[in-house]
Formats: sequence, C-alpha cells, structure tokens
Amino acid sequence: MSLHSIRVSLLALISAILVAACGGSATSSSTPPPVGGISVVAGDSQVTVSWKETPGVEYWIFAAPNNPSLTLSNWLATTGSTYRLKVTSPYVVTGLTNGTPYSFFMTGRVNNGPGGDATPTVSATPRLAGNTWTGGTSLNTGTQAGLTFGSYIDTATNTTQFAYLAVGNGGRMFNATSIDTWHAITPVVTSDLNAAEYGFAKFIAAGSAGKIIYSSDTKTWVQATSVTAQNLNALGANGSIAVAVGDNGTIITSKDAITWTAAASVPSSANLFGVAYTTAGNWIAVGSSGTILTSPDGSTWTAQTTNSSSPLKAVGALASVLNGTTTYQFIAVGANGTVLSSPDAITWTAQNAITTASLNAMSAVNQFLVVGSNGTIITSADGITWTAQTSNTSAELKTLLRAENQYIAVNTAGGILVSK
Repeated sequence: MSLHSIRVSLLALISAILVAACGGSATSSSTPPPVGGISVVAGDSQVTVSWKETPGVEYWIFAAPNNPSLTLSNWLATTGSTYRLKVTSPYVVTGLTNGTPYSFFMTGRVNNGPGGDATPTVSATPRLAGNTWTGGTSLNTGTQAGLTFGSYIDTATNTTQFAYLAVGNGGRMFNATSIDTWHAITPVVTSDLNAAEYGFAKFIAAGSAGKIIYSSDTKTWVQATSVTAQNLNALGANGSIAVAVGDNGTIITSKDAITWTAAASVPSSANLFGVAYTTAGNWIAVGSSGTILTSPDGSTWTAQTTNSSSPLKAVGALASVLNGTTTYQFIAVGANGTVLSSPDAITWTAQNAITTASLNAMSAVNQFLVVGSNGTIITSADGITWTAQTSNTSAELKTLLRAENQYIAVNTAGGILVSK
C-alpha cells in the first residue's frame, strides 16, 4: 500500500470516528468547545494553538492548508488535511510549510463519548524565524560556549525527554528543558569545553587538550579516551559518524562518541574552527588562513583553494530543487565579514556580506543565518544577497543553535538571544 493510500485510510478512519462520536452528526453539542475558541500564533514551520481547557475533556486539533472555510464536513476532502489527537494547551503543530496559510479548528469529547461542536476556524501562516529577536536568560559559560539539543529516555518514567546542553570555560556545563531555565551540572573536566553536539543518542562535548566527554541524559558523564592533545574547537555528527576538529589540522572521528580515531588524511596544519555535514552528503571543515577542507566520509580530506586569507569560522549548505534537478549552495563565513560561496564545495567565490563584522556561527536550515561581533545577524536565502537583522545588542554573538524551530544565539558574556 502506498503512503498516500495509508494516509487516506487513516484520515477516513478518523473521520468515521468523529461522525460516530458525534452521534452521526457534526453538530452535536454534548461537549462544548473551549470557551473563547482557539488562538493561533505562527512560527517557523509551525503554529502554536492555545485554548482554555476544561478538566476531563479530550481535545482534537484539525488543520489543513489553503482553506479559510475549513470545517468538519469538508476537512477530509481538503488536500493536505491533518490532525492531532489528545492534545493539551498550548500545542505546537509542526512540520508546516512556511508561507502557506493553514486553518485550524478543534473538537472535544468526554470519556470517549459523543464529540462536541467544532470551534470557529482560525488561520495562521508559518514564516521564517530570524527577523525578530528577544533577550533571554544568561548562562555562566564564560566567553566560549558550545550549545546543542537532543533527547533521551527517562528510565524512571520510560518516556522521551528533550534537553538543551550548554558548555563553556573551565568545564562548565548546564542543561535545560526550556531555554528560560538552566541548571548547573557538576563539571567532569576543568579544562575549557569549546563545542557540543548530539549524536548516537548521546550528548557530546569537546575542548582543550583533546578532552571529549559524553552522556546519554546530560546528567551522568563519561570521559572518552583522548587520542590527541590538541585543542578541539568544533563538533559535527550525521547519525553515522561524529567529527571533531581543532588546532594544527587536528581531525578525529568516532562511530559511537566513545572510541575516537585520527582521520586517515588531513592535508593541512591550519587551526580548524568549524565543521559541518552538509545537505549534499559531504563534510566540510574551515579554519585559519582561509582554509577549507572537504571529505566524503570524515576520514580522508582534500584541501580546496579559496583565495582568502581570513580565518573561517563556520560553514553550511542549502539544497534547492528545480525541474527535478537538485543544486547546492555552500557558504563559509569568517573574520572581517568574509563570506565565500560555492556550488560544489570546490570552487569558492567571495560575496558581499554587507558587514565587516567577524562572522562566528551559521545555521543552514531553510535559509542561511549568520551571527557575529557587534550583535551582527545577517540572513540570506541564496548566500549571495544578505539582509541585516536587528539584534538589539552590541555584544559579540559567538554561538548559534537552531532547535525546536527557533534560533538561539549566545554572546561572549553568556547572554541568550532567541528568535521564533
């Protein structure tokens, strides 16, 4: 059976359940809708739905794109219709397409009984984050911070929990389930931790003197056996392999975050500051003196010519599809507003980033978003034309994470900026 057939069958089943629960009618009032209906707030690839809950009522959300007149009677026939069962307020509907308007309504029932009337339909259009930024709490990570987000199984409840991890100077570590409230973790090492990543169902941190530590839940930590004495500056993971890069051309890899080995071939002794696994399926590392290295597997690396002498700090790529053909745009950024672009990660061209700030970190999901010194935040859909965003800070932004469809930037004092 095709995925389309499975979806149609599931939606038909849900529709049948609704009709049956409503006593064969979509106008039953046995369970009243939430007082005041529902409200919606658009985010990046998502919409947050909120309502006033009544104890004992089970709520269902129904949604569909491009239908402002969406109702229970036409929901199933609307292309792209979807639903969420047994939800609580506020509920975030994810996996939506930015720029597409979505309509939402809700029904409720008690003790698996008849369903109630649907709420009035409301609409919202998801949009890219990164334009509006707000200040958040502060982290005592020192001037350097590594940040990541992942999940683990809570053995006490056998449920999946999500967590943020922040690491920094002197081995400082913090975890959080919400970026508004952070909790200090007893340090495992006393040396600086420069980077954090999530992979192999583990939280991983790396830093000075080749130190690497890992944890399945951000609480209990183990130190991996060191295979280098060089400082490690950045981490990346793609589900199959993790790569750590550092000073003097250091690149080490692991298939489990526990056992690490030196890369087979690294044709550079430059300090490496950034690494990423791209949408094109290759690894790219960047560093001092305009260094760019590429690899198909994280182990064997090739040096590329950039005609730049600027230290490069971050790299990423976006894919686009036109008439069935996929193309890529690779971007590397660094000191003095340096932006380099490439269609193949081999031939690199300098671009105008509309800033001379040091560019320190990048996200390449849906768009390129880069942060740097003097509170600089710039965005681009193609890596060629860039737009400056207002950050409302002059602090140097060193770290950037995209998680839960939002951007989180950290400055050198540990201050957090958020854009949803």
